[in-house]
Formats: sequence, structure tokens, C-alpha cells
Amino acid sequence: MWLLVALDDRALKYDEAYKIHYVDGQPAAEYYFDEKTAQALEDDGFLTEMWDKFDAMFDWGDFDFFEPDKCVKFREWLLDRMKRPMNDTVRPVYEKMLEFANLAIKCNTGIAFDF
Repeated sequence: MWLLVALDDRALKYDEAYKIHYVDGQPAAEYYFDEKTAQALEDDGFLTEMWDKFDAMFDWGDFDFFEPDKCVKFREWLLDRMKRPMNDTVRPVYEKMLEFANLAIKCNTGIAFDF
């Protein structure tokens, strides 16, 4: 899975056919984690929470983009989630997601999820 955050609007693109933003080019930050970690996230309930709370469109092999307003809510969810017990595999991913949510809010861009 890839997470990408545009650090300003030069890296933020829009796909007219699919009506969705995506991150392409620089300046941007990216984070990759492997299938084992993605499975640990799914086992932790991440996908179900994203579908239920954020109407996220991603599943295995899918893509979604959280606009800045959704990043604010996602940040709140992450802060709450990180207060509860979790395994050592998912904690660094949630920490990186929180970092990216903060950047997306600050830069008024968004986060791309490529699961």
C-alpha cells in the first residue's frame, strides 16, 4: 500500500474521467508498507472503519483520495484510535498516517491511498 500527500498544489492532479484527485510529481511525500502490514491493518479493522466512517472506496487493489476536510476527520479518528491498544505492526503506519493527515491539512491538499 502506498500513501502519498501533496505538499502543495503542484503535485495535486485531478482525473476528469474518475472525478478524483491524485498525487503525482513533486513536492510530495510518500510512504510504502508491504502486504503483511496491509493485512495487519485489515485485521485491526482499518478498512471496515474507513468504509463505515469515511465512505472510503479503497479495498485491496483500490485507490481513494481524502480531501483536506476529510483529512481533518481522519486525523480525529487516528488520534482516537491511537489511544487504544494495537499491535506493533500497525502503530508505525497509524503514526505515518497521522503525520500525512497533518501535512494535508496544513498544505490544503489531501492524502492518496493506494491499497
